[in-house]
Formats: sequence, structure tokens, C-alpha cells
Amino acid sequence: MSEQIYIIGDVHGCFNTLLELIKQFPNKEKSQICFVGDVIDRGLFSCDVVELIMQNDYKMVMGNHERRLLSNKFEFLNNKVPFDRSWFFGNGGEETYRSYLGQSVEFKQRHVDFLESRPVYLEFKDYKTQNGEHLVVSHSAVGNMWELRNDKYASEEFKRHLLSGRGDEMQVEGIFNVYGHTPVKEVKFYKNSADIDTGCVFNEVGYDKLSALEFPSMKIYTQRNVENFNKKDKDVVF
Repeated sequence: MSEQIYIIGDVHGCFNTLLELIKQFPNKEKSQICFVGDVIDRGLFSCDVVELIMQNDYKMVMGNHERRLLSNKFEFLNNKVPFDRSWFFGNGGEETYRSYLGQSVEFKQRHVDFLESRPVYLEFKDYKTQNGEHLVVSHSAVGNMWELRNDKYASEEFKRHLLSGRGDEMQVEGIFNVYGHTPVKEVKFYKNSADIDTGCVFNEVGYDKLSALEFPSMKIYTQRNVENFNKKDKDVVF
């Protein structure tokens, strides 16, 4: 086991910023890297981000934006406007489509298969705080739903909460939960959890950086947004 693991907040297609952040990690070749989900949508380079994660065998949990893509995978694979227009036109789906233009159906299917296989949470029982809490990574805070993780009758409710829940700040004994989903201006620590989504893709004052947490040291790494959001080299044609 490596001495530390780096958990990276919501990337949202900000590939260049992600590369600059990873450069900061000491001993990154010997360390684990894990993503809290929402690696796609809104930014211009979702395809590149997913390929980087796959090529390097990085860990990743599913986010609500991955789930929305997968809910429209047939249209995505065939470059058709999806049924979920609010996602496509208002929540970054169009930018994700654009990033895959020129890729074959087989290439896109490989990415779809990868994203579909991502869990809604990952436990790292060998990584512990000084107080003995082991690491749990999820997209949204596990909060009061954690006790339902093995309840087959509540599995869908559990998944929905971990993908899209907000405002659940209940602290769970025995674990340290690192998550994203809800943007904060600075990484926000609670007793047994931390929100590390610092809103990189929004690229506005206060929400303009990508953050990572080194665990268990709790050291924070940040990278200011370096994307060029005006660059759109490809037109989406349906």
C-alpha cells in the first residue's frame, strides 16, 4: 500500500487544470489517486479526462453527471440529441458530446462501459486517520444513509442520495468521508468528513480552482483554473 492517497474534487472536463494539479503531488507514481465523480460535463475536455483516468488505472466513484450521461447512452453513442434536454443544453451535456466528436462508437462504448462500472462509493480500510476512521470516497456525502449501504430494499434510495444528495452533514462514526458535488469556496472540513469540490469549472471569483486532499495527512493541493473556455474547435452536427 502506498503511504497516501490523493482524492480529487469535481473536474467537470477541466483537463488542463487537472494535469497541473497532479503535477503537484509528491511521489504521485507511487501513490493512489481517486476521483469523487463528476469528471465530465461543462468543461471542454471530458473525453480526455476519462481517458486519463482509464489509462492510469485511477480510482473513481460515479457522480450525478456520469449518471445523466449513462441515462442517455444510446443517443450519446449515436450522436443524437438526448431525451434529457435539461442536461444537454443546461448542465454540460453538449460540451461532453463535443469533446467526443471524431471518436468511433467503439471508443465511446469503452468509456461508457468504464463509467457504468464505477461504484457510488469506495472504502479504503487501510487508510486511516489518527483517530482510526477509515477513508470512504463518494460523490455526495454519505451522511445518514450510510447505515443503509447493505440494505437491498433501500439500494436505489441509497444510490440516489450518494449521487445527488445535498445538505446532509451528519457525521458517521468510524469513517472519514471525502466527497464533492456541492461547490464550496475552500475545502470544508467537518468532524468526520470533507467537501473538496471547489467549483473549478465555474471559473469565477471564489469558485475557480480544482482541489485535492492528501489522505491521511489532510494536506490540501489546489490549482487555479487554466482552461480556455472560449475555445470550441468542433461543431456538433446532428
